[in-house]
Amino acid sequence: MDLFQKCQTVLENNRRGNFTIPSPFLYPFQWNWDSGLIAIGLLHFEPENALVELETLFSGQWENGFLPHIIFHNAEKYTTYFPSADYWHSNVSDFAPKRLKTSGITQPAVHGFVLEYILEHDFGKERIARLYDQIVHYHQYLYEYRQHKNTGLVAIWHNWESGMDNSPWWDRALKSISPDLLTDINLRRKDVHEVDDSAHTRPTDDDYKRYIYLVNQLRACNYERVPADFPFQILDPVFNAILVQSNKSLCRIGEKIGKDTSQIESWIKRATDHFSEIHWDENDALFYPYDILENRQIKIHCAGSYIPIFAEIPDNAQMEKLLSHLHSFEDLHLVPSCLPGEAGFEPKNYWRGPIWVHMNWMIWNGLLKYEQYDLAEEIRLGTISLVEQFGSREYFEPFKNTTTTTGYGGKSFSWSSALVIDMLQRNSSAK
Repeated sequence: MDLFQKCQTVLENNRRGNFTIPSPFLYPFQWNWDSGLIAIGLLHFEPENALVELETLFSGQWENGFLPHIIFHNAEKYTTYFPSADYWHSNVSDFAPKRLKTSGITQPAVHGFVLEYILEHDFGKERIARLYDQIVHYHQYLYEYRQHKNTGLVAIWHNWESGMDNSPWWDRALKSISPDLLTDINLRRKDVHEVDDSAHTRPTDDDYKRYIYLVNQLRACNYERVPADFPFQILDPVFNAILVQSNKSLCRIGEKIGKDTSQIESWIKRATDHFSEIHWDENDALFYPYDILENRQIKIHCAGSYIPIFAEIPDNAQMEKLLSHLHSFEDLHLVPSCLPGEAGFEPKNYWRGPIWVHMNWMIWNGLLKYEQYDLAEEIRLGTISLVEQFGSREYFEPFKNTTTTTGYGGKSFSWSSALVIDMLQRNSSAK
């Protein structure tokens, strides 16, 4: 069985009716940006299921446009998952679906650019238009509830909203939560029992209590607005770059299906006008998150520093400096989620060093837009090789030429399979 077939089998085995789970045992529900990225792989062999994947995801959209990071389909079958659907208690919000349980936080807005991929296939205009309107409604939510000072940049209120759960980027904000506030939090974690070497590959219990503290505070706010002193209010260059890219896709889709895109164009202009002043550090020549409460950038070199390439945000001078970083990595698979030598780096631990397929996929696509074909091909082939050697794992150790290099986290991981399928089907000379 070749790699394409192996990856296809992973997606087929992870299918649960009208949606795909990220990984067996570890993630039994539908995750937001996972489903978007999974759809890209499905387009290569089951295009109808790619569209259904997004339609099923948006069945959990709230009335105010909010799109949750988990849709708890069949929640009664997986009551041991933590935090469970009942723990989130999404119906504290009047906007939440009445018959479908969800979480109360969101994830990066990949759906606009995913829908543009879907549009390349021959689907009925009515279904595309419906999804288009739902995605626009989600973006409207982000700008209404999360926009920072009319910059076109939106804030995340939980580290899980970034999708990069325990990245060193979030350490300082999370540590600002007093240990005294965590004493009554009881954990019923399942993840540490489902993965290998969990003490070194998953967030600690102390980290997790801080994550749950934020959930508790957001639930107390009905998942709608946060107070001015809420401890986690961060502008994330990954979240904001993905939002810009999806808005660009929505403009192109809108032109094809007869939609007014003037509002979306204004979102793009506002964000791109302010992106570098908020996220770019000229001395380090990297994009960084920005902590709103502390009024400071979070200066740690991570893979997320390169995701703005995906949305064609860097100008030529910035791009040249970013490329000099990428060309300087030695003895490393590209692109580590945190670079060795940075505060918080751990080679096996989730978002603190390992390689993630979907981050490489976005950086690869971004490099193609800047006609950096050789580097793009190096990342494409390197990513394919990791999955070929170690299987469709959730993430991979970054060091080359060591006897311990392997994959970690969830096994039979859906977006690793889906995006490798896309990488196998497209070479690095074609956009």
